Amino acid sequence: MRTINRPSAILFAVATAAVLAACSDGGGGETKTPDVAPAAAVPPMPREESQAMVLLRGLPTLGTHHSVAIVELDPEAANFGEILQEFELPDLGEPLHHLYYSPTGRLYATGLDPKCSLAEVALSRDAAGRPVINGVECLDTQGQQVGEDIMWYSASGNDYMFVTFMGGTGVDQPDGGSIGVFDPQTNGIVKIIEARRSQVGEGEPYIMYPHGISAYGDRMVVSSTIHPDLATGVGTAVTVIDLATLSPIQNITVEDARPVGQPSSPVEVLFARPAISPSIEPAVLVNTMFGFETWKIPYDESNKSFGAPEKLYDGTASGTGVPLEFYGNETELFVSHALPGVVKRYDLASLPELVPAGPDLVADPGAHHMIFYTTASGQPVVAVQNNLLNLGNAADEDPTDIDFIAKLNAHTVTVHDLETGARLASVDFKSRYKKGVDNIEALFGSGFVHHH
Repeated sequence: MRTINRPSAILFAVATAAVLAACSDGGGGETKTPDVAPAAAVPPMPREESQAMVLLRGLPTLGTHHSVAIVELDPEAANFGEILQEFELPDLGEPLHHLYYSPTGRLYATGLDPKCSLAEVALSRDAAGRPVINGVECLDTQGQQVGEDIMWYSASGNDYMFVTFMGGTGVDQPDGGSIGVFDPQTNGIVKIIEARRSQVGEGEPYIMYPHGISAYGDRMVVSSTIHPDLATGVGTAVTVIDLATLSPIQNITVEDARPVGQPSSPVEVLFARPAISPSIEPAVLVNTMFGFETWKIPYDESNKSFGAPEKLYDGTASGTGVPLEFYGNETELFVSHALPGVVKRYDLASLPELVPAGPDLVADPGAHHMIFYTTASGQPVVAVQNNLLNLGNAADEDPTDIDFIAKLNAHTVTVHDLETGARLASVDFKSRYKKGVDNIEALFGSGFVHHH
């Protein structure tokens, strides 16, 4: 889950210093910045509240490169949808995938390219105080490939950065997958948590295609989603990790119907707990990408045991498919559904039960990630990125020919009134920039902690 709370000026200053000290241009990229007018003609500093960090996917048939960009998303701005700065990554065959800010403000990205499955983005300010992307440094993962989610968490008195790698220690492995445990200060590997199904005993816990990650107390959960090639295998379980030993101890299957003929493919997980809202009884919420469902796995804190999974939301019956993300603010939980492209909202204090709390956000096919901010006039809004993987059919000049995935890529970001859900504006990145949009995040961080 992503909770919204802008960092203080002091935290921002510390974070910026940390980024400058830790990052270098190691990504083989090139920066593209608009010409700067003479000092006397420089306009007043623009609002940054509505500016977003965006990961863009180059479309080879359209001759574009993957990149990291800063984009204006205020629907009231004359330059809505404009790329303010772009740092291209021409040496990467696959794009960066998800953006995350650490608790100290450092900016990281997971990546789909085995050459750059985890990176740190150097985001700072120029002499005039304007934000600038200085570079992208690919980090040493000790062979772990296809990074997905990142979580910062303390276990046994130590601070760690946990990263799920769907490809594990090799995308050639049919049952691969790993969790990288990193030192959050040095970015060095502390441990690789790996338990391939083919290499553990019958009935022993395994880790396979891990994606979503969340934690509470000394228990961490990761989902088993799909092999990175989208063909070799699909998961059905959530793996429980003992954070005292950094090892898997249990698999919990979450599967019922198969509306598209595939295993359930658990994708994102959220360990609902009292720290989110005092009334919450601890439980794990799970979205199943191909099952079209949201599940609850009860948790008994007294004996650290998990109860039988319970289906809370049936997408087939409700007319939605491919549930993806959990996001939250102070009062609501938001769940994105890629088909037909909607975001459902629920009362945060009622978790782990899903009690509707407001109107749907009707976005576009592929509804996925979100950011929350205000317009120049102070109107609270939410922007929804509408793409699953930016893979589509050859007739549309996209990289691949997977018809099901093609239906989940609108290549847009839609902006909605937070209270009413009404759509206020939309920008189509494919038609405007010949690129897909993989991820959006607030500029300099929104203060949330992803999924935990």
